[in-house]
Amino acid sequence: MIGEGFRRLQERYGDPLLTALTLMLAILLFVVGPLQAAGDVEAHHFGIAFGFVLLAAVLIVSRSLVAVGAIFLAIALVVCASVLRSRHPSDIDIYLDATAWMILGITLGFVVARAVFAAGRVTFHRVVGAVLLYLCVGLVFVSLFCFVALGERNAFSGLPPLQDNLAVVGNLIYFSFVTLTSVGYGDIVPVHPFARGLANVEAIIGQLYPATLLARLVTLELEHRHR
Repeated sequence: MIGEGFRRLQERYGDPLLTALTLMLAILLFVVGPLQAAGDVEAHHFGIAFGFVLLAAVLIVSRSLVAVGAIFLAIALVVCASVLRSRHPSDIDIYLDATAWMILGITLGFVVARAVFAAGRVTFHRVVGAVLLYLCVGLVFVSLFCFVALGERNAFSGLPPLQDNLAVVGNLIYFSFVTLTSVGYGDIVPVHPFARGLANVEAIIGQLYPATLLARLVTLELEHRHR
């Protein structure tokens, strides 16, 4: 009975939740992030709220307790970082945040990829979900760049020193997505070999993803029409 209920929820809300999560993550990355970098807001409260909404959404979309557990772990890490930051800011808080966002990006990306590229009709919500997957890629690289910058303070030219003042997130989001989209303004430049390697990988993914996505979605639509 419970399994039947989840199946109905998945059929009814699975695709629309992809659109809702895309909007929430876009707001977090491109609205809250810049405001945080400018010192106007603190994104942790929104991030924690987003995490709890994500818990329910992932459970409905994937019905995977492993995925739900991973999201719960990410939320716990963000909460721990917030508590430690309120007492004594340090690099540990940044490591915890970066780890949390990496777990979130990988888990959400896996769940969304299964939903977007599964067999069946290609709907508007599934196309929007493909955008969400693209955002997840950028989010994972934000965390990776953060780890590199924490390990090597001069890994990036033009990137302000990493301090636990929350502004670092906005700078790394900016760098990650200009790399993913191959815009490359040149104001922040990777100079350490690890940073350059990650930037190369992200740029390649950014170029190959649209073509791969289009080919897969066209194939799914053709298969659905010929059934």
